[in-house]
Parts: sequence; C-alpha cells; structure tokens
Amino acid sequence: MHGELGLSLKELEGRLPASRSSLSRYLRGQSLPDERLLIQWGKLSFTAEDRLPELVTLLHRATEAEAAAAAPGGTVPERPGAAAPPPPGEPPRDRPSRRRTRLALAAAGTVVVIAGATAGVIALQSSGDDGSSGGAAGSSPLGDARITVYNAEQSCRHKRVRECSLGLAEDPYVAYRPSNIVGRAWHDDVLHADCRIANGVTVTDEAGGHSSMWFRVSKDGKRMWVPGIRIRQDQVQYSTLPNCPD
Repeated sequence: MHGELGLSLKELEGRLPASRSSLSRYLRGQSLPDERLLIQWGKLSFTAEDRLPELVTLLHRATEAEAAAAAPGGTVPERPGAAAPPPPGEPPRDRPSRRRTRLALAAAGTVVVIAGATAGVIALQSSGDDGSSGGAAGSSPLGDARITVYNAEQSCRHKRVRECSLGLAEDPYVAYRPSNIVGRAWHDDVLHADCRIANGVTVTDEAGGHSSMWFRVSKDGKRMWVPGIRIRQDQVQYSTLPNCPD
C-alpha cells in the first residue's frame, strides 16, 4: 500500500494519525498498527474495501500471537472450539514462540502488501462507463481515462524543452532508463490510459516520492507506459481503471 501511494513518510504523517517513526516501524514489521489506523491507511491507497475485513482479521491474529508470546508461559488465549490441553505428563504441542510471532507479523505484512498491489484502485476519473474492448479473451474490459502528467521539478513545469520532458517507457517491468524510453511528455500534458499495473519497476521522482504503479497510455498511435509518480497525485487515489491483461 505504501508503494502504491508513492508518498514519503513525512507526507503520509500528514494524512494519518501516526508519527513518522511509528509509520517507519510498521513498514519494517517491527510493530503492529491499531485497527483504526490500518483501515484509514487502506482507504488512502485503494477503494476495494471488501479486502479490509480480511486485513483486520490478520491484524487480530498477529496481535494475539504477539500478546501470547509476551505472556508468562507463552500460552494462547483459549477460544471457543479450541483443542483441549494435552494430558498431564505430555509435552505441550505447538507452543507459541517469538519465532511464531515474527512469522505472524510477516504473514500479516505480506498480505497487506499483496492486497494493496492486487486490489489497489487507481485514482482516475473514468471518461467512459462501459470501458473499451481490446483485452484478451475472458479478461476484464479495458477502461478509458484521462491522466495529467506531473513534473516534480517546479522549474520545468512551464518549459517544453527536452531537458524538462518525462519519459514514456516501452516496458514497465524493465529499468526506467533511456534504452527503455520510447516517447516523451511534459507537465500538464493529458494522456489517455486504458489500464494500470501495481507491480512495475519502482520509480522515484526528484522530490523523493516513489511508486511502482504504471499506466498504459496511447500516444502517437502507439502504446506506452507512464509511471504513476509522473501523473497528478490527486488522480492516483480514486479510480475504476482495470488491471492490464497479462
């Protein structure tokens, strides 16, 4: 979810009721957020709220595992339907440990990342309700949205020279380098996008923001890709653009 947003910790601190140091610990898996913060964080990065109950459940499991490891004897709180304790003389099985706590934290963090990548809905205003066909057979219909190019360098926002242009890539899974650039765009240019991906190469802009989101656009009769960090951020938070077909 953090990579999808493309926000620095300072920017994220301004949108969530948590300090930069706390957010940093959550991202490193060193501590767990509370349920309220998890929900607010999730709503910032995607609108598929049907995934939030699953994330909250995982958070509860991780919290219980953490509490069990810290409790004297490391026992798990008994739940209805839980297995009976072993008879006297038999060693307890599956005793929670700090290793298991770390595994629970890792599992919860992994699902948060996966949910953010697979269920993230990009913030774009759709210009067509039905979408356009053109995807592979059996895939979701493609969309049609207008996105506005954004340049983090203020000095370049009113110059249409090559030094101030932003590259459009041929392949979003290949390094964002000159050899992968097949087109150019400038600040405030409007491009038409039909789909997006959440797991492309991470691109960092001049202001330190970063994102692994990419949008497939049409320009000069060709299909190209623009990094999500290179479009207006208010357009990267609420959208109905579908995932690009494989």
